[in-house]
Amino acid sequence: MPYRNLQQRRNNYMYPAVALRGNYRNPDVEYFNTTTAMDNHIHELLLSDNSQEKILGYLSVVFWGFYSGQDGAIRQERALGKVALARDGRARAVNGQNQRMRGVVDLGEAFVTARISEAILQIENNNYSGALRTLNELPQLQIAFSSKVCAFIDPDKCGVIDSVIAENHPEFDFTTDDKGIILNRAANRQRYTTYCMRLQENAEQINNLNPAYLWTDRDGTQQQWRALDVERAMY
Repeated sequence: MPYRNLQQRRNNYMYPAVALRGNYRNPDVEYFNTTTAMDNHIHELLLSDNSQEKILGYLSVVFWGFYSGQDGAIRQERALGKVALARDGRARAVNGQNQRMRGVVDLGEAFVTARISEAILQIENNNYSGALRTLNELPQLQIAFSSKVCAFIDPDKCGVIDSVIAENHPEFDFTTDDKGIILNRAANRQRYTTYCMRLQENAEQINNLNPAYLWTDRDGTQQQWRALDVERAMY
């Protein structure tokens, strides 16, 4: 994809910039003027030494991911409902029943923070497939949402992989079910490593070009490219 086209697509990225703030058991919704401010907020929560802030970062990703659909419609109440399920240690609904995650009671702060901390270390060591596998143990996280957490943990290294990317970029060879959902398989997790490395390479290449290729955030500020920005331009 030509860099000028990538720049235009990143400039036009319009997904809402939202997250959570406050106490994770009863959080407030936070709206941001820029994607950079949102990214920094969630990133700082996930990397915090405070377990409750770490959990709030995880729940912020769940909230953000469910906040809007491909049609652009805002679904805040649905997103807050998913946050409540995750907070209470519940997985996706099965046959209409919300199933409790085995070993998780009232979220289980130690359980959650240990897995986020492990994923942070794995990403530091470029083990992106391992980070996905670790994060998949948390309620409401399968491959797509685990990749969202990875992207906020380290936006310089990671991007999001979901049905839109899988459909529009078959070169990455992610396999999906008949609804386009990324299958939770070892091969897809390994492909995520290849995907992240490609995003990093593209970001580095653009940053090494003329400054005219910087992308512009919603407040008019120009920003360096990260892996996450390349993914958002590809979305």
